[in-house]
Amino acid sequence: MSFGLLLSACGLAPLTTEISSPAEAFFFTRDKVPDPEDVFFTVQYPDKSPIQLASHYWRNIDAMKSGVKCPAIVEFSPYRRRDGMLFPDSMMYPFFAYHQYLCFRIDLQGSGDSQGVLTDEYTDEELVYCTQVIQQIASRPDCNGHIGMMGKSWSGFNSLMVAARPDCPKELKAIIVCCGSDDRYNNDVHYLGGAMMFDNISWPSSMLAWLVLPPDPNVVGGRWQEMWRERVQGANFMLKEWGGHQTRDNYWAASAVRGRYDQVKVPVFILSGWQDGYKNPVETVTTGLAAAGQQVVGLVGPWGHKYPFDGYPGPRIDWLRYSLTHWWDKWLKGNIPDANDEWPQMTIWLGESHEPDKSSCGDEKGKWVGEDADWRSRAEQKNYYLGAEHRLFMDLPPGPAEYVSSEQLLLDTDMFETSSWGECGNDDLPGDQANADRESLYFDSEPFAADMDCYGYPLTILNLSCDTPLACVAIRLSEIHPTTRTSHLVSYTFSNLCYRAGDMENPQPVPTGIPFQVKIPLNLIGHTFKKGWQVRLSVSSSFFPTLWQSPQIPILTLYTGSLDNLSESTLILPARPPRPEDGRIQSLLPVVSETTYVKPQDYLPILQEGRPAHTERTAKPITVNGKNGMLVHKIFDSGRYLYGGPLKNLWVDLVGEENFQMLSSDPLSLVGWTKYSSIYERPGSGWKVKAETTSRVWTEEQAPGEYVFKYAASVHTFISDEQGKDQPFEQKNMEGWIPRQWV
Repeated sequence: MSFGLLLSACGLAPLTTEISSPAEAFFFTRDKVPDPEDVFFTVQYPDKSPIQLASHYWRNIDAMKSGVKCPAIVEFSPYRRRDGMLFPDSMMYPFFAYHQYLCFRIDLQGSGDSQGVLTDEYTDEELVYCTQVIQQIASRPDCNGHIGMMGKSWSGFNSLMVAARPDCPKELKAIIVCCGSDDRYNNDVHYLGGAMMFDNISWPSSMLAWLVLPPDPNVVGGRWQEMWRERVQGANFMLKEWGGHQTRDNYWAASAVRGRYDQVKVPVFILSGWQDGYKNPVETVTTGLAAAGQQVVGLVGPWGHKYPFDGYPGPRIDWLRYSLTHWWDKWLKGNIPDANDEWPQMTIWLGESHEPDKSSCGDEKGKWVGEDADWRSRAEQKNYYLGAEHRLFMDLPPGPAEYVSSEQLLLDTDMFETSSWGECGNDDLPGDQANADRESLYFDSEPFAADMDCYGYPLTILNLSCDTPLACVAIRLSEIHPTTRTSHLVSYTFSNLCYRAGDMENPQPVPTGIPFQVKIPLNLIGHTFKKGWQVRLSVSSSFFPTLWQSPQIPILTLYTGSLDNLSESTLILPARPPRPEDGRIQSLLPVVSETTYVKPQDYLPILQEGRPAHTERTAKPITVNGKNGMLVHKIFDSGRYLYGGPLKNLWVDLVGEENFQMLSSDPLSLVGWTKYSSIYERPGSGWKVKAETTSRVWTEEQAPGEYVFKYAASVHTFISDEQGKDQPFEQKNMEGWIPRQWV
């Protein structure tokens, strides 16, 4: 995730689209659900002083007047419940409140209007506070004692973590995890296949910018400066932790749920989209919990990092109604849902072959199918053997061949991100991969003689040798249009070859010059390859900027055919036979968008626009000291808007900028730098504040073969005086270095 994701997918930027068809409708709630009401919870972590966490909640005033005790739905995140999350929250929580739920959004410590300091993700302190607040909400006189926990991204992660804790509150009855993960190390924004991702640089920069924003004096009163000073002084550039743990050690495992599904104590509904970075956990959590005898359902749709009712690309679905009647009402109210409308254990969207299109505004073509945790027993392996002339053969290739990777780094790519924000207008889907394919080791199949459905993890078995002890590979699975020859990305992954034995706690240097075999599963897919299209497998030792490049350019040799005692280099696709369950889910879910949600402006009116929101991504060829390279520049501008309602005439102005640069012949030239600026102003009150943060991350060689990450980050905050001039408030500079041992 990045600051841009927070601004466009979580923040206050206005919706980029209006209702486009009669099948999309707003649900009116204002007659029963007023503006959210502030409430504070006192929490305490062992050996620390008590602090207050700020919250607000939506409620049904008719139910309250009648003395109805309602179950509660709670969400905990650091993304500022008011000026950060009120807009997207207003699309969803008033709907649940209308149907007699108490819906709480809580600022984690050190964020929004809460006291304390937040120094890292998912700390034990954070999770303890979650359990204490849940217990306090359950004891309220307007609550029936049954609690549900839910959230997207950060709050999806901590929902699953709380459910697996030994001190999980008995009042917690069920959770919903949207775009969350059970594996912080290998299925988050940090590492993929043990390879470091560029998000490991942009994400701590984003969080630094987010966590040094001030509380609102309209909420916390005169103590706002003291609280703001504490969080700036306690600010942490989290790369120090994330980059300092390059293997899957206890730092990552302590809060991860993977490997201990039997400890999850409540039913789990986990969902994501094919364009999101957290699709794999839907499968791993569903199958893991099912094997442990736990209640679980999963959903993967076509969208990105969004809920199913407002995500892009479509089709969007009426998920709010379903989650109400078939999840919350079932587990928090004891109501029995209509079995005729029940979705299968795993509801999966199979998109079909199409040309690459960076725009996410339309509906994909495809179909819904019904799966369950036993899907592996039904998958049919389709083997494609890598062979001569860049071909994939259905039969064993006639003879051996060798392919050697380029001595230049792969910079020419249309895949800028590891996942999509799921917002129409961002144009952040992968583009045509053809240029990147040609600079990689690539292999094409024959055209499909008939359509083939696939669900599961494509597997590559590769016989390789390498000339450096540290090396990562990027593997992409694409499909080639029969006539235009454009290359559409279907799946990808990265793999750190130091983990070729499969043990991510104990890496080993790559044996130089010695052939070895590695088995690398790609990310989960649900896809229909259409008749006449071809499959392409591409392998490279670099992939800028998504993959943080190893300090030397690895030269890979890929061997096809038989090699010593090693089986052939092979691509295995998980073909999916049709099931009787498919017809039923296809009768329940649309193939064009049909969705309902609350109009967010009902709760957060935009009173004035000072500057429209704007998102931009560009890739620019550069030359430095005669060496060619690439600069990726991103601007995430949420605009400048005056908000009314609960924000009480607050101007919000947030802009993020991220840059990544590398030269094609020099991996140590890779550098990332960011700048974020945030301004809050309430006219008539004299309150205007500004926070500016910067960061820079690069690599240096300290001694032959010994490398370190270096970083420098800064925070500068300001308060305007009576003349409107910015006066410095607090500042902090952070510098350091981290040994590069395995990346």
